[in-house]
Amino acid sequence: MPELRGVQATEDVKTEWKRAYSLYQQAPGDPYDRKSDRTERIGYVAHAMNLTRKQAKRRIRNYEAWQRNIKKGLVTAKA
Repeated sequence: MPELRGVQATEDVKTEWKRAYSLYQQAPGDPYDRKSDRTERIGYVAHAMNLTRKQAKRRIRNYEAWQRNIKKGLVTAKA
């Protein structure tokens, strides 16, 4: 549904994505193993936000997709 792209998520949801991603960037990871690094960072976000790993992973993935869509010009960067 490209016509609804960027409209479905509310501002508070986008704020939660931003918080999760900022925690993700601050998280200590494994500098020598890329997959393990991402896994450890997602675990850190889940623990910090009191979420399951799946919920934390989804928030991070949604934030990354949102930023890609902004870069492509598909959505606006309101929040």
